[in-house]
Amino acid sequence: MIISIWKKQGLSLVNELPTEVLSAIETTIEILDENYGTERTTEDLGGYVAVADKLGLEELKQNQLKGIIPEYIDEIEGTDYISVLFLCSSDFSIVVICKKELKDLIEKID
Repeated sequence: MIISIWKKQGLSLVNELPTEVLSAIETTIEILDENYGTERTTEDLGGYVAVADKLGLEELKQNQLKGIIPEYIDEIEGTDYISVLFLCSSDFSIVVICKKELKDLIEKID
């Protein structure tokens, strides 16, 4: 499963996540809005946040993130989630939010 969020309204799709995770997603969306505008789609400059489980992460790594290594991996304090930045180009990034247990899968280079 992959839930793509590029606008604040998309937070309602993942409202069952811990408050700290929602806050991290919201902060990322605010940064993207500030730099690339609020009318973006997943295909526009800037990028988006992808909340993914194991199958979703495997799908991302086979497609959008194929051959791309993470720029950084940040633990979301107080949760068992991580935030991972992938720079796909100079003006497009995907921030993946997933469980810490998937860190090895993220770091694996295909």
